[in-house]
Amino acid sequence: MDKAIVITTINSPKSEIRCFSAIPGWKLIIVGDRKTPKNWSLNSADYLSPSLQDKLFPKFSRIFPWNLYARKNTGYLYAIKHKAKVIYESDDDMFPDKNFPPPLDLKLEAIVLSGKKFINVLNFFLKEAKKNKLVWPRGFPLEYIRNQENIKAKKETVFAPIRNSVQDKDSDFDAIYRFLYNDPLSLKKNGLFALGYGCFAPVNTQSTFSHPPAYPLLYLPATCGSRVEDIYRGYIAQRILWEMGANLLFTYPVAGTSRRNLHDYSKDLVLEIPNFVKIIKLTEVLDSLSLPKDPLTALLRAYRELVKRNFLQKIELTMVEAWALEIEHIL
Repeated sequence: MDKAIVITTINSPKSEIRCFSAIPGWKLIIVGDRKTPKNWSLNSADYLSPSLQDKLFPKFSRIFPWNLYARKNTGYLYAIKHKAKVIYESDDDMFPDKNFPPPLDLKLEAIVLSGKKFINVLNFFLKEAKKNKLVWPRGFPLEYIRNQENIKAKKETVFAPIRNSVQDKDSDFDAIYRFLYNDPLSLKKNGLFALGYGCFAPVNTQSTFSHPPAYPLLYLPATCGSRVEDIYRGYIAQRILWEMGANLLFTYPVAGTSRRNLHDYSKDLVLEIPNFVKIIKLTEVLDSLSLPKDPLTALLRAYRELVKRNFLQKIELTMVEAWALEIEHIL
């Protein structure tokens, strides 16, 4: 396959998924779980049932827990095994926009942002009338929400194997934002912004593109909890990108939703506690590491340290090492 879309679902085929399956030149991969209807089927998609996952990736699939969003890992492995040149991932409540995809060149010109350790990239996509709106993405440290002055911006050519397309409409907010405001966003349909070395921003799995140099960094951890796994993954990946001479890129929206899956914000708040209280410390640990240029070796070293520091459980090492073996075998 040339380009792949990876989505996991426990629902019957929805109109959102059908829209993704109809995008020319992209192959849709659906990752099932034990809660997914057993008769799930869509002619235009490759459906990875639990039994098929066990068959395709027996060692990894059988040690990785079920009924987790992180089962998406098997979808990444499937796309990589089938030589996908780009992997896009989203959720089953997201619709692609007409402008899907953004520019996919590995090297391209973007505005590089620097000057703060944490940068709220959403601010750069707000329309003029909303410039003073207080808004932040899930996984952004609360301590930095009002600490965004004097950010530097310089146009440069960047190497960007990971790019997160900011989400339009009912965006990826945390529970605190939803309790306080819960306002949908209408973002600008233009703009490419990269983070300078040493700068962090949350990266989710709702609308993210990855290229082969960053495929080892797709691994979603299983022991940090729901609403946290993609945020941890994103921060880990950013740190490793620096060693690769690469930048994380944020693009204008190419997908969004106005009918999000039903959520209990009180439960989300509890699940998101690590995002509120551990992210700054997580990045301090990542900053302290001496990492190699090889992304897979760097990934294993980062996970060993994060397990040691109790950000993740010990069993996570077994799973990420199994992931590494699969990646080595495929690549």
